[in-house]
Amino acid sequence: MIFDPFEEIRRIQERLNRLFEDFERIGPRVVSVEFPVDVIDEEDRIRVVADLPGFNKEDIEIWVEDGDLVIKAERKEEREEREANYLRRERRFGRVYRRIALPTDVDIENIKASYNNGVLEVIVPKTEKAKKKVIKIE
Repeated sequence: MIFDPFEEIRRIQERLNRLFEDFERIGPRVVSVEFPVDVIDEEDRIRVVADLPGFNKEDIEIWVEDGDLVIKAERKEEREEREANYLRRERRFGRVYRRIALPTDVDIENIKASYNNGVLEVIVPKTEKAKKKVIKIE
């Protein structure tokens, strides 16, 4: 059997063509990515801290649904730079999403959130029923 490098190149080209056809069928998509969060159970509240660098406060949505705290952030950024010899266009798209199960005994009406320097902090107050009660052993 004689090795034909041109035949091998033709096979690779066919594989690449099939791959690009698959991408065209799927179309461009924005990928939604989970992000790490710290969930801290404090005595009278639950504190959720999430790093969301590169987002504006307006890009972030927070809501409670089916007993879960839902955090979603989406960024769509387009930048154009024109100079005498060139035109440069950049587009950045990103979406992150996270669902965090909440205990049943939280006060969802008084949840507060703040966003500063890329860090989101959500404070979920507990109800009186959910707070720990220390029992003395006699």
